[in-house]
Amino acid sequence: MHKMRTRYIRYLVPFIAFILLSPAPEFSDSVRFGPRGLDLYNVRMTRDDRGREVYRLDDNSYREKNVPSVTDLVLSFNGPASSSVRDDTGNYTLRSSVYDSATGNGVLGGGGASFYKKEHRVEIESARNQWMGSCEDLGSFTIEMRIYPVALREDAVLLSRMGQTSGARIGIELVMKNGHIVARLSRLFKEEDGRRTGDFVLNRGRLLEEKRWYHVSLSFDRITGKLALFINGEEDEMVYASERGEPGVKVYKPCFSCEDLPIAIVGKNFYGIIDELRISYRHFDDLKRESDMAIRAHGEAGRIGRVPVNREGVVTSPVLEFPHTGTGVLRFQWGETLPAHTFIWFEFRTGDDLFTMNADAPRWYRIENGQRNIYMEKSGNGYLRGRYYQWRAHLAPSPDGNRSPELFDISLNYLDDDPPLPPRAVEAVRTSDNGIRLRWRKSVEEDILGYRVYYGTRSRAYDGVIGTIGGARISNDTSADPAYIEIEITNKVIDENMKRDGRKILEYPLLKNGVLYFFAVTAYDTYRPDSGYNHESRHSEEISARPFAGSEITR
Repeated sequence: MHKMRTRYIRYLVPFIAFILLSPAPEFSDSVRFGPRGLDLYNVRMTRDDRGREVYRLDDNSYREKNVPSVTDLVLSFNGPASSSVRDDTGNYTLRSSVYDSATGNGVLGGGGASFYKKEHRVEIESARNQWMGSCEDLGSFTIEMRIYPVALREDAVLLSRMGQTSGARIGIELVMKNGHIVARLSRLFKEEDGRRTGDFVLNRGRLLEEKRWYHVSLSFDRITGKLALFINGEEDEMVYASERGEPGVKVYKPCFSCEDLPIAIVGKNFYGIIDELRISYRHFDDLKRESDMAIRAHGEAGRIGRVPVNREGVVTSPVLEFPHTGTGVLRFQWGETLPAHTFIWFEFRTGDDLFTMNADAPRWYRIENGQRNIYMEKSGNGYLRGRYYQWRAHLAPSPDGNRSPELFDISLNYLDDDPPLPPRAVEAVRTSDNGIRLRWRKSVEEDILGYRVYYGTRSRAYDGVIGTIGGARISNDTSADPAYIEIEITNKVIDENMKRDGRKILEYPLLKNGVLYFFAVTAYDTYRPDSGYNHESRHSEEISARPFAGSEITR
């Protein structure tokens, strides 16, 4: 009986160890997603009798439908300039807002912005996760506003989003020249090989009159390449931004420079009223779904008409953030009701670098309902983990268009990759001629890669970082002692680490006998070492010590 019990225990040990070592969703943190910030394409949200948000297809059929536009910026100018700190969408911060409020005389809503002084203008901070701050494909877009010029000043700026950090002017501006509205898109477009084109300028439109309202809009169609300027709804001038100047053939890609994040300016040097300024755009992915045109790198011309089109709906989350880099998703799940021949599938992506909602990178991965161990998937040089993440749901109707799937209760479980705990029991165990010997307890956390010693001549203001000795990391293998690490800090070690520090910011003061030095130790883990994404602990408790050559009396 004793032998039988021992045999059972022997078989159970590996299973118990696997359960203990494998992270389980019930012991992890979780995120449940609500409707805030979701982008709904051909999807509408309702609430069921239990109060849950339920997503269904807005249109189950396959009939043509306009692609929805996303409103990126709105300046209605309905309030006084002093109260304007963000645009009406809340997407952008206004760095400066100086104008007089105007009412009546054709102004819509609660007011317009009257510009006439030298300092009058609105300055808008470009945001990297918004259209004016993106350096990805801008898709189709429209910039529109109502203007009432009291005087036709030269070089009056209606809107300018022009960057120059990259060494050349890249951007969009609408200005007034010789009584005309001029749209200038300076090196905004890229050819297929990634090289930027020259400027596109629309300046042959009608001559404006003073003291008259105009609706002005600049529009670009990403599918055909048509770039057009409209005045009061009538096309004033157009051109095709494509390699041969033809519609739909090798259309240029519009994108701002990644090196620029300039301030956008409205109303500078303009004398008159600007009202209801709006920027809207359409995602290129949405346009591709709705178009039957052959676009290089997105489909083969010979297959058009042969691939069945299932008019799906898409729910796209904003780019969300975990507490730390390297965070791993253990499980992703959702609730669904699937009438006959309907289907729901998801995509997920994550990375340590912040990306925009419609960026091409990082890569999307298809996942199943209840998908486990996303964090164990190999991706590039590492694993599918990160601080920023995004998901996308696809809802497919029945082929006859009579039934829609229902999506609800979207959530995930994640394992936060916390930084290590700070080292304990740090002490100076010996001093020597221009040297100090430090000791601390070894960390027992399984993913510890090494330690760093911060030092300086002022408390909590460190002038050097020691991470290697003799070319090797300071780690648990540095000392043979099973419980403690001991290292000797000398000027030779300081010189070694100063040469390895490529930033050249710290001073790395040499140790000098009789001078008091302060020390603190940190631990760091194995996640992306020697990068800004690595997890490093807080500083240990600070200690101090003075190098001393010792007594000269030998007897």
